[in-house]
Amino acid sequence: MQRMMKNLKHHAALPLSLAVVLAMAGCNETGTSSLGSAEDEHDHASSEHPGRLVIASRDGAGDQLYVYDLEEGALLPGSLALDNAPSALYTSPGKRFVLALQRTANQVQIIDGGLYYHDDHVDEVAPGFAGTLSGPAPTHYRVHGEQAALFYDGDAGSSLMAEVDVLTDDTLESASSVASQTLDSAHHGVAEPRGDILLATFRTAASGLPEKVDVYHQHNDHYHKEDTLSLDCPDLHGAGSNEEYSIFGCSDGVLIVHQDGENFTAQHVTNATLGLTGSERVGSFDSHHELAEFVGYAGDRILIIDPETAGVTELDWTEGAAVTLDNHSLDPHGEHLVLLDDAGDLRIIDTADWSEHAHVEDAIDPASAAPPASGHGSRVSMTVAGEPAHAFLSDAGNQSIVVVHLEEGSVESPLALNFPPAALAWAGLGEAHEEGEDHDHDH
Repeated sequence: MQRMMKNLKHHAALPLSLAVVLAMAGCNETGTSSLGSAEDEHDHASSEHPGRLVIASRDGAGDQLYVYDLEEGALLPGSLALDNAPSALYTSPGKRFVLALQRTANQVQIIDGGLYYHDDHVDEVAPGFAGTLSGPAPTHYRVHGEQAALFYDGDAGSSLMAEVDVLTDDTLESASSVASQTLDSAHHGVAEPRGDILLATFRTAASGLPEKVDVYHQHNDHYHKEDTLSLDCPDLHGAGSNEEYSIFGCSDGVLIVHQDGENFTAQHVTNATLGLTGSERVGSFDSHHELAEFVGYAGDRILIIDPETAGVTELDWTEGAAVTLDNHSLDPHGEHLVLLDDAGDLRIIDTADWSEHAHVEDAIDPASAAPPASGHGSRVSMTVAGEPAHAFLSDAGNQSIVVVHLEEGSVESPLALNFPPAALAWAGLGEAHEEGEDHDHDH
């Protein structure tokens, strides 16, 4: 595989796989098969675990999940049978769980990755199901710090309104939420969790995308609406948050919301100010609670938005190449932006100054990575995770996962599978709680 690295900042590589062999065991609570063998064993070494990949298969009904242990360097035995093929896989805020959204089935199954901090050591058990969340058409999932907001679009035809669950790893352990709220309309929307405050979309028209943002305050297991932001955001789609700001994509610009305690003020930045013309609009974002700027996506154009000044800089990420954007993600610490183009090149951007950290040519062959005609989905699935951070790319044609070390900007040995991968998510170390232990939900 040919690859080229530009502007690479060299750091010593840490091994992706460690030579530790453990017996795995577990019970599949809601599926039809189990992962692992007969006994659970605990690893009492002080080293941290590089994590596990939860991978959906393109084979058959697409409802089988497999788990690849990055320390073992191998697939764990067996599979987990979902009730339905997942519409998306997402990692929980604390990284212990993977959420398998099943939009058309109105449910989310929770997979426990099986890795825990326990006193001074790491416990490793077989992955399994932790339970199920239910609601009409679960779709958008947003993480901010230690919280996540799961937005259910609802179903206007069945008079089912949109709903929001705010989740943490503590609540996912028992398949519950910090608090939840049924909204006043059914719509394709999004919510941003901000501690005791929730920003959630609202639609006043009979159909279409929302144009309002409501401010909710938590009261025990639900929310009370405190305010509605005065500025509209027509055809709202896409959102992000950092410590002081949230941002939403509008058909005519972006809506920047500033939080000062429990007070919220909004500013609208027009498409003209963003440098967009015609039908161009920002429809999605990458954000991190410790990253000052937001990354906005308007098709293949990438905008770096400073919410404090409302300043905008366009990222010249293609370097003149005739490529389009296939996938994108921030690393777990918000230090690198990872961009995959349709030619299979991976660009790693340093968010400190938005310069190119590395350019890995031919990281993946798009022709090989494309799913078969009967497969599920059409894009290369990518997750960026781990310590040190790696990008993991699904390579369906070669039945493998491509692995790129972000700091080194280098392609490592692929992870061999025995099935064509579809969606994937990373699960890492979470906290193991003793029976009866209090869980702190104060954010």
